[in-house]
Amino acid sequence: MDQAWTMVVLSLIVLVAYLFDFFGRFTRVPAVVSLIFTGLVLRAVADAVGWQLALPAGLLPVLGTFGLILIVLEGTLDLRLTRERVPMILRAAGCATLGVVLTGALFAGVLVLWLGASWQLAVVHALPFAVISSAVVIPAAVALSERLREFVIYESSISDIVGVVLFYALLREYSGPLDFVFSLGGELLLSVFVGLVMGLSIFWLIQRIEHHVRVLPMIFGITLLYSLGKILHLAPLVMVVLVGLLLNNSHLIARFSRGRLAERAQFEQDLESFKHLTVEFTFVVRSFFFVLLGFGVSAGELLSAPAWVMAVLLMGCSLLPRWALLRGVARERAQPLLWFAPRGLITVLLFMSIPESQRLEAFPVASLMLVILMGALLLTYGSLQSRSLLAADEASAQPSSVTKE
Repeated sequence: MDQAWTMVVLSLIVLVAYLFDFFGRFTRVPAVVSLIFTGLVLRAVADAVGWQLALPAGLLPVLGTFGLILIVLEGTLDLRLTRERVPMILRAAGCATLGVVLTGALFAGVLVLWLGASWQLAVVHALPFAVISSAVVIPAAVALSERLREFVIYESSISDIVGVVLFYALLREYSGPLDFVFSLGGELLLSVFVGLVMGLSIFWLIQRIEHHVRVLPMIFGITLLYSLGKILHLAPLVMVVLVGLLLNNSHLIARFSRGRLAERAQFEQDLESFKHLTVEFTFVVRSFFFVLLGFGVSAGELLSAPAWVMAVLLMGCSLLPRWALLRGVARERAQPLLWFAPRGLITVLLFMSIPESQRLEAFPVASLMLVILMGALLLTYGSLQSRSLLAADEASAQPSSVTKE
């Protein structure tokens, strides 16, 4: 493809993604659905006119990892930690952790029975599909009430962390169960320590750097932290979450530091600039990732019968335990939260990370895209349902307020 046409396509992707995001606020259709279909259409057009676009082999995983960092950071930069929120955070953590474990176990059982896989390989293939995608659900959470939106952000972020930590832990060899537990515990503790140090360092830098270019180096510093944490086999998403929480909860830093790291007057303004640039970066990276994801799949692959059967089984393995956990652990009504558990960016990244030596050849890869599309469509239904429930709650609250007056 000519260089000028490449620039035209790249520019159009960003502009079209913006339109999808804008109109999605009214239609409640997640932008990820429109972006994936855009990629599928571009692939069909490219095949029809004979355009050859060879993407670098590692482009999608790198772009997805960068997007994951930004999305988790964006979500945590909106969360405030208070004593009143602790019970909700604990319920979200319990729901996320048990959701990953139960969904992974159920789907692993399907792979063992259907494909005859060993339990170790079955769990490795099942875990990517057990993780709720914060990349998809956090932007769509604007349809929920503030309380449920916070629950979804915490749940999806913790689900990402638990899924990533367990997945990479299972890829390594251990001498026994105790070695696995101690190794995993040590990684998490060290990750928490490094995340706290990095968060405090960025907090200090925001207050003292006067250079006009300062936010962008901090974002890439967090990216560097994630990359080094992954190389050292730590839990890098834990670090990113802690950085975001510390920056948006500076009152806790001031309280524990006894004023030594107190905020300066312009800190809130600088923090808003940091948030704004993070949102802008996240939008661009997420847009290109999902368009390229759709572009990498031909329409014919989505017509595979085994892929559809696998995708439907997976959706059942994820929705059944989620309904039970929402009622029993989260103590929330199942609707509309039941549908706010899509698969997406993190699922693709983990599935691509399965070593060739541990791949199940009989596994229908097209089911990966089908699961993402099914989850996104169910998320659309949940967003529309949320609008109806919010309207009904407001209508039922009006008579009581009038009576009190």
